Amino acid sequence: MQPTPPFWFLQRQGKMENVDTETLRLTAPNMAEAFLGIRKGADGRWAGVLLQAATGPELARSRDTYSLPQAAWEAAFELHRVQHVV
Repeated sequence: MQPTPPFWFLQRQGKMENVDTETLRLTAPNMAEAFLGIRKGADGRWAGVLLQAATGPELARSRDTYSLPQAAWEAAFELHRVQHVV
């Protein structure tokens, strides 16, 4: 399932490519390449993650509190915005 990107990402002419079912590669003019993902916790809830590389270590992670994958994607985009855009 392709997540719905936030408005600010589209305004920056951002592009998303699937790396796998739970990881995206983000590119945009004047922004460094970034990797986002979602991970399912032991309790079945989702977390958003900002990755150093497609299979690399996590740079930041939200809490495992989201019941829907789309909500975890939104959290992952927010991690990206805080780390790379602001």
